[in-house]
Amino acid sequence: MVPHDETYARSELVADVRHLAEQLETAHPDPYDGHGGRVDFHRCVEEAVRAIPDAGEPLHEFYPRVAELVAGVRDGHTDISPPDDSAIDGELPLGLRVVGDELYVDEVYADAHAELLGGRVVSVEGVPADELFERMRWLEGSDNVYQDRVSLALALRDVTPLRFLVGHPVHEPTFRIETTDGSTEERVVAPTARDDLVATLERTVEPPETNGEPAFRLLDDGSTALLVLPDMFSYREAAEILRSIGHEQAVEVARSTHDRVVDAPSPDDIEAVVADLPSAVEILTDLVTEMKSAGTDHLVIDTRANTGGNSLLSNLLTYVLYGWEGIATGGEDHIRVPKDSPLYRDCIDDEDRIGETDNPAGFDFESYFETDRQQQVDRLRDWLSGSETVAAEFEAGTHEAYYEPECVTVVTAAMTYSAGAEPAFTLSKLGASVVGVPPSQAPNVPRDTLTDELPNTGLRFRTAYRHVESRPDVDGRVFPLTTELTAAQFESMGRPADAGIRLAVAEESGSD
Repeated sequence: MVPHDETYARSELVADVRHLAEQLETAHPDPYDGHGGRVDFHRCVEEAVRAIPDAGEPLHEFYPRVAELVAGVRDGHTDISPPDDSAIDGELPLGLRVVGDELYVDEVYADAHAELLGGRVVSVEGVPADELFERMRWLEGSDNVYQDRVSLALALRDVTPLRFLVGHPVHEPTFRIETTDGSTEERVVAPTARDDLVATLERTVEPPETNGEPAFRLLDDGSTALLVLPDMFSYREAAEILRSIGHEQAVEVARSTHDRVVDAPSPDDIEAVVADLPSAVEILTDLVTEMKSAGTDHLVIDTRANTGGNSLLSNLLTYVLYGWEGIATGGEDHIRVPKDSPLYRDCIDDEDRIGETDNPAGFDFESYFETDRQQQVDRLRDWLSGSETVAAEFEAGTHEAYYEPECVTVVTAAMTYSAGAEPAFTLSKLGASVVGVPPSQAPNVPRDTLTDELPNTGLRFRTAYRHVESRPDVDGRVFPLTTELTAAQFESMGRPADAGIRLAVAEESGSD
């Protein structure tokens, strides 16, 4: 844990800024873009250095300087963690969600605040929500405004980052909230253990049960299927892929996934742990089998809480719906340009992960110039077959393009991020609609991360190392939705927890 109030010498802090700048410049695909160019990037570096007092300063004063430098890169996979304040226990008992440009209370963890459920955040510690959004933009990296809002929603769970947003330490912040009846409540909110959920927004569509693995159920008469993808980690094939590439955290990830997903003690043998995990192949093949049998004409895919993991799951879904031809079409113009660097070598330690390149900046541009669709598909198939469960399905070919419903709708939220946005990006190329709140993951920005820490203060930071273009035909920052859930719609619907799902179902039925 990084000390919160220890004062560091100016020379130490200057060295940390220089180290951070060097790592961003050598490892990140384009650290200059968000800053407006290379000169502006280095001007910001010099501003951070020159602002450090001769007598040095504690971390709570130094952190905002380096946070602004990193946030200026404008990349959600590149950030620096704030120093911990170990004197504060618990989190604030309000869970918040982003709809449009507003924050709403969607969870309450203390009886005293139950009537705030569904309310709109007006201000915190006297700072208006709009100003908090803007301050968040310069405290944490983001792909777009929706990620700024998600970051704020998460920051308002924890008083440690809150001090940097409101300008002073605060243990029990004052929230001003406009409640559902139109009145305004001003409430002092104290941290709590958040063990028991007191109240949450009502659902109008019952979701399938899941511990984190993909799950589905047919709605009503079977004409609509609801597939929930809570994340892109919690399934057997993701663990198998990590093991196949010799990832250093493969065993740890498999065991943590088992602890989270399986309602049984974890076996000692790692092979048994992986085999015990729910299989995405089995779940998705069951889905299309039941849909075909029922004649289901509408598939709704819920990615609202999916913050990422492994894009394998998106490929498997495309495979059972549209087959290899669909994967080829969905992957057209999909560009992935990794960048080699000393930090990459330190973190990944695998020379084969980036192709041999003579590019002086270390970029591997192979995907830009590869035009053979079959070669692209074969390469992807080889990678996916690193999972023995996937390889067995591919060899049999039983469920390739097994069932394509008339209508596919992907539901996103501002929380939808990283690989969690892949179903929306990919399936929209195949005719799927995308509804809800735009994802905080931008289609055409850096992805995949390396981690490091500043040598003197120990502050941890991440930097992206791969440039990705999923949809070069659209705006690179905000993915355009077929139907966007606005704050006004959310309120007119009675502020349900599953407003996006209702929009998706209504889109096919033609109802409101």
